[in-house]
Amino acid sequence: MNHLFPYIERTLLHPGVTISEQYEVLDEVTQLSLAGMTVAPFWVRKFRRELGDKHPAVLATVIGYPYGYQRTEAKQLELELALKDGASEIEVVVNTSALFSSSSGWLKIELAKLVALAHAQEKLLTVILESTLLDSDQINRLIKLAADAGADFLKNATGTLQAAFTLETALQFRRDVPRSVGVKIVADGATEEQLEALVAAEVDRLSLSHRPD
Repeated sequence: MNHLFPYIERTLLHPGVTISEQYEVLDEVTQLSLAGMTVAPFWVRKFRRELGDKHPAVLATVIGYPYGYQRTEAKQLELELALKDGASEIEVVVNTSALFSSSSGWLKIELAKLVALAHAQEKLLTVILESTLLDSDQINRLIKLAADAGADFLKNATGTLQAAFTLETALQFRRDVPRSVGVKIVADGATEEQLEALVAAEVDRLSLSHRPD
């Protein structure tokens, strides 16, 4: 399992997350050399202090979580505050409601604005698609929108829906995303063998809400 640690991001976004749980994950990140941790915006400043400014681990947070239907201006403010607090990466949830509605043309404009804000401070931005709600045409449409907007990574889910992990679905997401864009996969429930298959397929990050075995 050790060879997978550099790909694993621990995600701490459930509503009952405690400070002690987050400190346990911080220990995992530092002792096992995991890729990083994703925390709620409220906790970014604290864990930036704990990690320090020069630690190589990613300290990510989420914007527009979990459904993405906040106003663009609210997402912009969230992003600016998260970067000010010390987030090294930003994950933005796509407005799925807009996709299903006549206002879907706004999505690319919103993503381009958010990408520009992050890149202006030399930070990476991930676009999260709740792919379990989407058909293949909608997934591919959003992938193209996010890639054209300049997203650094695409992530296949928020992790809030109780969808069972399937390797083929995860691999198909990797195949659908252009190679110029990184991929993060929510991999809770995956076996070590399945995690290895994802890495072999050039998935960049494995998002796990539970401790790796």
